[in-house]
Amino acid sequence: MDTKRIDVPTFLRLLELAREEIRNDADLHDIAEIVTRLSKRDVITMKDYKTIFNSMKTQGTEDELDQIRRLGGF
Repeated sequence: MDTKRIDVPTFLRLLELAREEIRNDADLHDIAEIVTRLSKRDVITMKDYKTIFNSMKTQGTEDELDQIRRLGGF
């Protein structure tokens, strides 16, 4: 089981991001993937938020077929 450690201010900001910016399920998966990767090294803090946000925006530019391949592990 994966456990993520996120400080409270960052957790609240991620909830705000989900409420205000996320438009589809794939974006949520992108955030989960980024958070999982970052949390392997330490607790996620506001220092990591910009990385999470920017990575989500970058991943959102792929076309639908590429997105399906990535989420499917291909």
